[in-house]
Amino acid sequence: MIIENLKLALASIKANKMRSFLTMLGIIIGISSVIAIMTVGNSLTKAEEESMSSMGANNIMVGVYTESDTAGEMPTFKEETMQGLVKAYGKRISAIGIDSQVGTGTARSQVSNDGKTTSVTVDGVNSGYFKANNVTTIKGSTFAKGAYENGTNVAIISDLFAEAIFGSVDKAMGQTVEINVDNNYTTYTVVGAYKFENNGTMGTKKSTVFYIPLKTAQNQLHSTDVYGFTAVAKNSDDSSALSADIMSYLQKILNPDNDEDIVIYADSLQSYIEEASKMLGQITIAIAMIAGIALLVGGIGVMNIMTVSITERTREIGTRKALGAENYQIMLQFVTEAIILCLLGGIIGVALGVSLGLLASSGLGYPGTVSMTSVLGSVGFSMAVGLFFGYAPARKAAKMNPIDALRYE
Repeated sequence: MIIENLKLALASIKANKMRSFLTMLGIIIGISSVIAIMTVGNSLTKAEEESMSSMGANNIMVGVYTESDTAGEMPTFKEETMQGLVKAYGKRISAIGIDSQVGTGTARSQVSNDGKTTSVTVDGVNSGYFKANNVTTIKGSTFAKGAYENGTNVAIISDLFAEAIFGSVDKAMGQTVEINVDNNYTTYTVVGAYKFENNGTMGTKKSTVFYIPLKTAQNQLHSTDVYGFTAVAKNSDDSSALSADIMSYLQKILNPDNDEDIVIYADSLQSYIEEASKMLGQITIAIAMIAGIALLVGGIGVMNIMTVSITERTREIGTRKALGAENYQIMLQFVTEAIILCLLGGIIGVALGVSLGLLASSGLGYPGTVSMTSVLGSVGFSMAVGLFFGYAPARKAAKMNPIDALRYE
């Protein structure tokens, strides 16, 4: 029975190729629009997740500020505060990254007088900063323990800096450079180099970050004040809970009187990633639902064409009923035809939608990501459209009186 209905459906579609194609067109446009939008949305969401994760999905940004100029002296994160934090939550924290920016200036080789200079942003960092910000050396090493403790004038430069001043990273190792920040000249020895990544956290091609030990920067600034740092959770699933615990702990230490002008925050980057993904997902679904209106229009087209088809095949229906066909068999025949019509339209729509989605994602500079859930859901939905909009015409056909059908001209 099923095979016979499939053959009849395909024969009817083949006999009316243009009409069938025009009927499927609404389904094709609706499905392809939904798939294309979902593909672009998924690609954008995944790219944003990877971009934010590369900045440290386990990172918790901690800081303090005052909301009004009339507030009292703003508290800072003292060494004993940091030690207490590590003691309280050390089992859940893998690193604490601290930096203190000296300023932006120009750099040149102290040995060579070739006139080559480049812009740099001088940033004093502790050992945990490199882990918190995913900075790894491609040559040399990070600072030795003594450099952090004594405030030695050593530096880690970017590969772009090395190429601009020394010609290559290899030639830069062990060389001395002179940095001018606000007409204050300081000489440093290069002990390492990192690969420049334009992710928004390590400067620009015109001005890369010039890392020095935190104590070296504090000695130059004549200040040990720390107004913010990054805590790295050992487990990303714990980052949201850990951020709340850190904020509660620091509130008790730095603002025991609950001064409303003093704001202490501990924001988990993981929560930002989740919120961004959720927001992008909701936007994608909303736009896809609007595009899905075309499916409704396509379904109405299917109902219309099936009604016309039944009218044209009234004598055929009468003949089949006269030969003993049951009502459910007549209904099944036309429902099958409607489902096949929508299924073919759905398959073409999926192929077109995936192609358009990948092309659009590539044009926007994102790697294409096709959601199999949306593909299978679209195909299933197209079949459901066929069933829903094909049922009424099929039921009408099944209820025909065979004598009246045979007399129909």
